[in-house]
Amino acid sequence: MKYVLIVLALAVLLAGGFLLWQRIHAPHAISCSDMSPRPTIVAFGDSLVAGYGAPDGQGFVDDLATQIGVPIQNMGISGNTTADGLARIDTVLAAKPDVVIVLFGGNDALQKVPQSETRANLDAILAKLTQANIRVVLVGVQGALLSDPYASMFNSLASKYHTEFASNILSGLIGHSDLMSDEVHPNALGYQKIAARLVLPLQKSCRVSA
Repeated sequence: MKYVLIVLALAVLLAGGFLLWQRIHAPHAISCSDMSPRPTIVAFGDSLVAGYGAPDGQGFVDDLATQIGVPIQNMGISGNTTADGLARIDTVLAAKPDVVIVLFGGNDALQKVPQSETRANLDAILAKLTQANIRVVLVGVQGALLSDPYASMFNSLASKYHTEFASNILSGLIGHSDLMSDEVHPNALGYQKIAARLVLPLQKSCRVSA
């Protein structure tokens, strides 16, 4: 019995030592706030980026910045289509960001812009950002109320440019009055859910340059 207790005690000590070794030597998951200097991050898009439907300071960009511990410059303009985004891409490039969150497409769908034009505009935006060695978090939106003709487009572009990707960002929000301020814009609680979905893709974008 004595020897059994000794063996058990040694086993416990060895297990504890192994766990401590793992904790010490495990690779540290670098977050945006860990980097020095901290990355410059821009959120580029339409009314969803601007935070339309929520009180000032309660859009997803504000909440996301708080969660990752790094300021995010908000370049969202309500009503912007992908064509509008392409027209002002130089403003984004001038900010010399390390990471850009790109969220366009909803207004194209509402205005019935041909999908070929939407894709071409997004492709050009992503090309300019990647050519400038800027990392991208591409955010997808649903292209119609009852179906999602944009799904394959966003997946294809994310694959082409090797971006981090969050698909159909309004999934599970539309139709829920407790999360939406109107038919297409979240309220503050809805934007919190969007921010939560973007934390991991954004942190991954930061880690690439660590």
